[in-house]
Amino acid sequence: MNLNLTAEETREIETVVKKLTITKEEYFLTLHEKNVLTKEALQDSSNLRLFIEDYHRMLDNLYAYNFVLKDMIEQNKDTKVIDAILYFLDTTIKDPLVLAQLYTIYKKQHDEKKAVPF
Repeated sequence: MNLNLTAEETREIETVVKKLTITKEEYFLTLHEKNVLTKEALQDSSNLRLFIEDYHRMLDNLYAYNFVLKDMIEQNKDTKVIDAILYFLDTTIKDPLVLAQLYTIYKKQHDEKKAVPF
């Protein structure tokens, strides 16, 4: 595989793989897998739209319970929990790759529910 990377890009990749303790090949394979997931999610646009609508409803429900959760967390004095939740939600909203991965999980669970006879 011949990649035309700048010296700075090469250094950045080497830094990442060292921190993750993986090889460059594993890094690129992981990126490829994530890109495939994203592409598949985008190609399934009608179901992706339904997922996003469900996801927004879930976020709306979380907002509705925000004050109850905030009180519970503040009573336990565990600000790390709320910070982690807010960071996760912020990441999922802003990062299409994360959203595509969540959609893949959602779709798999939905398909499994269909396969289970009642």
